[in-house]
Amino acid sequence: MLKITMNELPDEQRWSLQGHLVGEWADELMSTWRKTRQVGDTRKCIVELIEVTSIDRNGEAVLAELMSQGVEFIASDVYTKHVLQNLRSELEPSRMDKKQKSESNH
Repeated sequence: MLKITMNELPDEQRWSLQGHLVGEWADELMSTWRKTRQVGDTRKCIVELIEVTSIDRNGEAVLAELMSQGVEFIASDVYTKHVLQNLRSELEPSRMDKKQKSESNH
């Protein structure tokens, strides 16, 4: 099970996750994210993963999508920090490729 708690503030939206970020629960997080985040919302978004106990491939895919949208994460345990670091390193090359392609088109 995954518990999702949101706090709406004027300058930020903070999500707190508790439990298993796996399978259908990861899908539920992505669905909730899409319904809740408004296009053009410029508030900073922070996702707390402090109480997440497990993450599978579906969970990693959701985290990667949120990361690509500029979400900041808060994690405290070694495993979750490691997962986030791996996702960041996977996203960086694709960002660099896009930047190089746009620079070569000018």
